[in-house]
Amino acid sequence: MIILKIIGIMIIILMFLLMILIFTKLKIDCTYKFEPKEQWTTIQIKALFGLFRYRIKIPSEKINRQKQADHGDKGMNGMVQETDNEDGLSSLAPIKQLLPHLQELYKILKSFLKKLQIIQFEWKSAIGTGDAASSAIACGAGWALKGNVIGVISHYFTLKVYPDMQITPVFNHIASQTYLRCMIQIKIGHAILAGMKLLKYWRQVSEAYADYKTMQTESKREDQSI
Repeated sequence: MIILKIIGIMIIILMFLLMILIFTKLKIDCTYKFEPKEQWTTIQIKALFGLFRYRIKIPSEKINRQKQADHGDKGMNGMVQETDNEDGLSSLAPIKQLLPHLQELYKILKSFLKKLQIIQFEWKSAIGTGDAASSAIACGAGWALKGNVIGVISHYFTLKVYPDMQITPVFNHIASQTYLRCMIQIKIGHAILAGMKLLKYWRQVSEAYADYKTMQTESKREDQSI
């Protein structure tokens, strides 16, 4: 009896901790700063009322190396010989087979993104071309860009605060500076649920692709027998 009571108490404690974990909010604080001579990105994750903290900073050296690597990959891709039309169409066949499943993926991602709450959004920039007229035009284009970005964010995410956005025109010299900070929070339970939905979706896609490969193999065997 004593062992059963201990087991029962442990189960109750585990269920209580699980409920706390499910309803705990996970906060992600992203900061990006760009200047001509310096750029860096920081990502800070907080959970369990600040008991869990994780912070990563990406300096400008890593960002520049990544850009150079991407540029090198593009150069290598340009040296690859083009395939003929028949091979190209055959390579698109699996994608065509999986297209019906993309709508389900879009629904899952859209539902998950709506669970993401933006509780802080700060975007400050300084733009200058060295000429007053062109600087004013550049600032106007910057405001248009920021307005479109906020429109997309408010459509897919839950925007809890009014965005703090500024553009400072610089008329006497060339300037290009940006400071962006975005803080997102989500309940861990919602993230777990989205992960389970994605896992289920991945299994469905894998099964559909396996069925396609089986049908393709059987079709080739029939062609060879003929």
